[in-house]
Amino acid sequence: MKTFWNEASGILTNRWDEIWSLLVEHLYLSLISIAIAIAIAVPLGIFLTRHRKLADPVIGVASAVQTIPSLALLVFLVPFIGTGKPPAIVALTIYGLLPILRNTYLGILGVNRSTVEAGIGMGMTSRQVLWIVELPLALNVIMGGIRTASVLVVGVATMAGLIGAGGLGDLIFRGLQTYNTGLILAGAIPSAVIAIVIDQVLMRIEGRAKPGVKRRKIPKNVKIVLTAILAAIIIGAAVFGVYRARQASDKIVITGKNFTEQEILVHIYGKLIENRTNLNVDYKSFVSGTTPVFQGMTRGDYDLYVEYTGTGLVNILKEDATSTDPDKVYDRVKKQFKDKYGIVWLKPIGFNNTYSLTIRKNDAKKWKIKTISDLARKAPALNFSSEAEFLERKDGYPALKEAYGIQFKNTSTMDAGIMYTALKNRKTDVIDAFTTDGRIPAFHLYVLEDDKHVFPPYNAAPVIREEVLKKHPELKNVINLLAGKINNEKMQELNAKVDLQKKDYDDVAQEFLEQEGLLK
Repeated sequence: MKTFWNEASGILTNRWDEIWSLLVEHLYLSLISIAIAIAIAVPLGIFLTRHRKLADPVIGVASAVQTIPSLALLVFLVPFIGTGKPPAIVALTIYGLLPILRNTYLGILGVNRSTVEAGIGMGMTSRQVLWIVELPLALNVIMGGIRTASVLVVGVATMAGLIGAGGLGDLIFRGLQTYNTGLILAGAIPSAVIAIVIDQVLMRIEGRAKPGVKRRKIPKNVKIVLTAILAAIIIGAAVFGVYRARQASDKIVITGKNFTEQEILVHIYGKLIENRTNLNVDYKSFVSGTTPVFQGMTRGDYDLYVEYTGTGLVNILKEDATSTDPDKVYDRVKKQFKDKYGIVWLKPIGFNNTYSLTIRKNDAKKWKIKTISDLARKAPALNFSSEAEFLERKDGYPALKEAYGIQFKNTSTMDAGIMYTALKNRKTDVIDAFTTDGRIPAFHLYVLEDDKHVFPPYNAAPVIREEVLKKHPELKNVINLLAGKINNEKMQELNAKVDLQKKDYDDVAQEFLEQEGLLK
């Protein structure tokens, strides 16, 4: 336990700049979403008190939407809005609507009718009754809904990291990926603190909103100071926006999928570009799955990421893998991506990170299993765990079932950062693994031969938007400096430094570039 907390406190201390940046992003996502939810739900709740026949169906729809799992809603919005902050804000706003809407509606209806009628009797208009009588008396109930919505939104905002929106969830998912409890706590603790602080602030406002509570008059000089601070914030935000807009023309946005290998490569390319060009590099949050990353490229959200030839052919181009020749597959995706999407494949990095089915070495010896065909005969008695994308990909589990007729006793979805440890600790029997993962040799795992050649070659290569390459032609030679520099064994070694030695992606990238003499 002592080691556990030492690891967590070490990360909080040594990576405070990164944690602070993600905390600010988390606050931004949460507060913007809460503000929009209030702006929508309060007027709508007031409207429903005047049109009560609509109340049940409208609140019913809001309740139904609330039952949609947060991750499903986030991913559903990606094809329509793209990746990053916009879909996250939309999803978080939706999650914040119901408590505020319901409390606004019930709070106003709960105002004593004799009080309302007294106001009408005094000659107040409907609008005056609302502002002078109903809203003040219902305000503490409405604030209760806002408190509930705020805590909910702050919690759900951790899921935004899966679609590249940033926030503290980014650290949590990195921790899950690398089985690093310190990173998980570094994301979870500040997120919990934010929720508690916001709840306490709103609780005080709610308390002051109760009828009969005396409110202290704010001194004039305090009002002037607060107004000046607000004006300074607005002006500063405007100046910062102009500054960022000017920087945009000299900025390259790099992203990747949310697993260790991709994060290391993003930092390697980012450092290489910063060292050998005058361009600024924006490291975008890592995204869960191939589709959101690729859609972000086609929308112009990202400029550069690392893709795999087999994934490009089967998963993106939706073509059958008719060849296992790495050069032929590379040439095919290179031509099609440029013609269809305006995305250029640069030279391959040097390793083939293909899928594999993996078991424990001692089990392979005991069961006399060397190939996937051998495994198929034993599969009905075994449990299979896999990351979610593999179970649905055309070149993944469906292809295995078709080619080998393989059928496991149980099939379950598991985070890629956890499944290797689960296999090592006998919590499952078979996993889908990436052949460049450093945990394969470290955990004494055995990669089964794909004897029917179901998996196409997955040679890794950087892909960049053609528009960016035309604007900054110097990038081609700089990025291609990495061509052929990393083979499977080297990638396993780099991955192991993060996954097993708990080194930071940035440090591993820096160390590799220095060893290879690629930095000026």
